[in-house]
Amino acid sequence: MWNKYEAKKTAKTGGFENQSQVTREAVSEVLDGDGNVVRAAQAEETREFVAYVVKQWDAETGEAQADSKREFTLAELEREKARFDADQARAKEQSDGLKKAIADFKAL
Repeated sequence: MWNKYEAKKTAKTGGFENQSQVTREAVSEVLDGDGNVVRAAQAEETREFVAYVVKQWDAETGEAQADSKREFTLAELEREKARFDADQARAKEQSDGLKKAIADFKAL
């Protein structure tokens, strides 16, 4: 997913966007016949978040479909990068070990 991030961003087919979601619909006040409040009015509540949005198309027709949206936090992105960096360091250690093993094998 992340290996194509820059290309999608450049092509404007993917990237991060601020999003909002209604978490509670607004409720109007309800009065009884005597004018007493039966149900108090409540304002709409929303939450703000950042989502990685990628444009989608039907493979056969090329018709645009609903965008793919995935919510992220900065902490999640940093954890994922740290995991990839650790994987890369382990792979480098394996490669360095194999390099030495190959040199020893050739020395025989």
